[in-house]
Amino acid sequence: MIRPAEMKDVESILELINDYAKQGLMLPRSPFDIYRKLTAFCVCEIEGKVVGCSHLSIAWKDLAEVASLAVSPDYKGKGFGRALVDWQKKQAENLGISRLFTLTYQVGFFEKCGFYKVEKETLPHKVFGDCLRCPKIDNCDENALIYDIK
Repeated sequence: MIRPAEMKDVESILELINDYAKQGLMLPRSPFDIYRKLTAFCVCEIEGKVVGCSHLSIAWKDLAEVASLAVSPDYKGKGFGRALVDWQKKQAENLGISRLFTLTYQVGFFEKCGFYKVEKETLPHKVFGDCLRCPKIDNCDENALIYDIK
């Protein structure tokens, strides 16, 4: 079940994200980061356990980012990642946002979700705020993808 994140989910969200961050697959997050953005997070809960999360970060009036998408390795390949992305697509649509983007290593997954690859340089500079904290800032190897909301 996908639902809005709650205060009780913060530790689970941190664990999911930071486990992937330790592998160099996403940016690490602090408790402060999660608390500050909690209302924009959704989680996937199975039998009372948070097994996935995602964050919708509004970049501009017509652009938002699907960020911090993480699914527990035990639950990968079961459609939960796609359900989290679909939730964020609907949230963006409800807000009147016309495009979503993501910066990711998981190109194939996002392409299956309807995103298409673009050059990072085509995105407005304001979307790279989190990049300032990234150890790969001078040698970024993430891919940029866009989803056009219909």
